[in-house]
Amino acid sequence: MPTEYGLPGTMVVVLAVATILPIGALLSRAFYDRAGNFAGAANFVRYASEPGLSIAAWNSTYLSAITTAIVLALAYPVAYALTRSRMPLKGLFRLLMLLPLLAPSLLPAFGLVYLFGNQGWLKSWLLGARLYGEVGIVLASVIYALPHAVLILGGGLAAGDARLYEAARALKAGPWRRFWTVTLPGSRYAVVSAASVVFVSVFTDFGIPSVVGGSVNVLSLDIYKLVIGRFDFELGAVVGVLLLLPALVAYGVDVLARRFQRGAISGKSTPVVPAPSLLRDTALTVVAIVVAGAIVAVFGMAIFGSLVRFWPYNLALGLQNYTRLLEDADEARALINSLTMAGSTALAGTALVTITGWLVARRVGHGGLTQALQALAMVPVAVPGLVLGLGYVFFFNEPANPLHGLQGTMALMVICSMAHFFTVPHLMAVGGLLQLDREIDLAAKALRAGPVATGRKIHLPVLLPTLIDIAGYFFVNAMTTVSALIFLFTAHTRVAAIAVVNLVEGSRIGQAAAFATVIMLVSIAAALIQTALRTFVHRTQPWRGRTP
Repeated sequence: MPTEYGLPGTMVVVLAVATILPIGALLSRAFYDRAGNFAGAANFVRYASEPGLSIAAWNSTYLSAITTAIVLALAYPVAYALTRSRMPLKGLFRLLMLLPLLAPSLLPAFGLVYLFGNQGWLKSWLLGARLYGEVGIVLASVIYALPHAVLILGGGLAAGDARLYEAARALKAGPWRRFWTVTLPGSRYAVVSAASVVFVSVFTDFGIPSVVGGSVNVLSLDIYKLVIGRFDFELGAVVGVLLLLPALVAYGVDVLARRFQRGAISGKSTPVVPAPSLLRDTALTVVAIVVAGAIVAVFGMAIFGSLVRFWPYNLALGLQNYTRLLEDADEARALINSLTMAGSTALAGTALVTITGWLVARRVGHGGLTQALQALAMVPVAVPGLVLGLGYVFFFNEPANPLHGLQGTMALMVICSMAHFFTVPHLMAVGGLLQLDREIDLAAKALRAGPVATGRKIHLPVLLPTLIDIAGYFFVNAMTTVSALIFLFTAHTRVAAIAVVNLVEGSRIGQAAAFATVIMLVSIAAALIQTALRTFVHRTQPWRGRTP
């Protein structure tokens, strides 16, 4: 009885407190005035009537749409090159494409400033246009969002059935005909999913507009100015609702596309093995070199700028920006806070995901509770970080809330980070556990082993490599996120990514680039440790190897 109702019920309450209740607090705040009286749509009318503020919604929408189109145009051939070609050095190109995932979104913006800003080396390449504004937001957002699209499209293109291509060749279909009739339709769900993720990521990003946005107003900056600058929490809640709507629409489109997606792999499928093609492989290699070269140039320029003594007048290289960070007690504490917060998020998040994934995948407990648990676990993927963070302010800052004591603490930032990034690790855990046949559970039950004993002795060892990936995912995202924590930190709990934003506001771009580089190096170290741990686990679990 305790396992059937107690543990699943507890997890439902935990996820509801971490996601649903804060979002509900934000939604309700948008319909009340400062005195706590119900105001209906008055706050929305007030927001729309303020000069310049209503333009932000249009700017966010069309800039996100332009960025999404550019990202898909670049990511599809790159993903195709990594999965459907004989391009050399695929491993190296894959690593370079994923580099932006290990850094705050502000780091590529810094690189663009040093390249194309008012004092940039290549500012003439913009043909008279200014980086600060729409051009800068689009360029930086393309680099920031590109790895997400490459990962999603690569997953879609990796799943294919060679029999379809054999049939197309038998019907005398040429390469382009096969691409338009077989490859593209087979990956259309991945295209829709990638477009949804990119659009929402750009629409709700705060870091890039704060560096290269110039005078262009977007919703993510609006909500920050209203809450932090004007203390107008009611209009901030209105902007939060506006940020939530496109995320919900994109998530709905993604779910709808998934329903119409047919399985690409069946029991009779054969994997697609690309045949050598000089023209195709050469063209795709050139595309990959150009895209990877652009990423390396932007990130390399950001790192170079962090080493320069005084840009652009004194280009002598040194570690002065880094030593200033270490000598500044506030910045050093921010780095320690980041490591503490990211480490705590990785440990606590992995433990929570292990439990929820086990309950859902192995159907432990009451059916209604496990279904509710799965539904709650999917909520964070549709909620932008800014919206969730502001919802935490409204919910946990309420004096009547028994959890009010968490306000302003590192624990609350850890909880928010876990909730913000919860969906993907949960799905990873569920997917890992679903690989086990149900007959194993039945055999354990026949041997009178309870669900907890079965989970500890069978499910946990099988899931261990996935749990290492989950911990790494939590750690890196907690280290690099800005939007989810921008409303929650205090002077004592400020983390490194927030410190980068503060340095930008103080016009200390060199130190900001140095701090963002440190965050990236920490994330790379975490990724290397994750790889080493996975290798160690596989070597210490010989049963994972093939039996002759």
